[in-house]
Amino acid sequence: MKGKLFLFLSVIFTGFFSCSEPAGCVDSRAVNFDPTITVANASCVYPELFLQIGLFVDTLPFEINRIYDINGYKTAFKQFQCYLSDIELTRPDQTVLSGSNLYPLLREGQTFFSLGDVYVESFDNISFNVGVDPAANANIFSFLNDPLHPLALQSPDTMHWNYNDGYIFLKMVGKVDRNGDNIPNEHESFDLQIGTDQLLRTVDLTINKSVELENDTVKLKLDVNKLLLNVDLQTEQNTMTIDNLPLATKIADNIAAAVTTY
Repeated sequence: MKGKLFLFLSVIFTGFFSCSEPAGCVDSRAVNFDPTITVANASCVYPELFLQIGLFVDTLPFEINRIYDINGYKTAFKQFQCYLSDIELTRPDQTVLSGSNLYPLLREGQTFFSLGDVYVESFDNISFNVGVDPAANANIFSFLNDPLHPLALQSPDTMHWNYNDGYIFLKMVGKVDRNGDNIPNEHESFDLQIGTDQLLRTVDLTINKSVELENDTVKLKLDVNKLLLNVDLQTEQNTMTIDNLPLATKIADNIAAAVTTY
């Protein structure tokens, strides 16, 4: 009888202590992983990863209507914006996190974009297109008429040409001093617009990013000054791609070097 009573009490105490063990997150891929926890619950929190591309002119922050010295001439921008597409982050094991359904529109005041939920993990590389991928360009009609598509949601009317030519994916509009008074006036304008599949360019960067925070960010910067390398705004004032393909190609070929890591 005593033996049975002892066994009964042992079961009760064992159950009591096991039920009182703290529960928590036991997934090492979560930001709140606790290696001392043995009882799992649904409390795991996973990181949300963001992409931030700061806009600069050389070392200065990019601002609309701010006067900069570009290639020796006082220059101000009235508009700058560009589309990104086919965002991919590569892990050390060469597996890829794809953001192929994202089309961030980069412009002043809009430089921070969610790439979605990830794990506590590392990424060696990031690549993306500056431009709209050919599949989306070819389906501009359906995208513009689908109110829920990312491009339709954020695309200003001025960021596409027509159903045949597709999207304008990089646009720089501004004014540059041409009369020597050191003031960029309205009549001293430039309008540079790039599109079509042949001018899409890929940016590929080593980032060595370890994601550890609940909200973590891959930080890059785009130097608008470098986009205009070897462009003479005194004479090279306009391109709608097709009407001035050499100038459009020159700007497109500057894209890869214009984007760098912090």
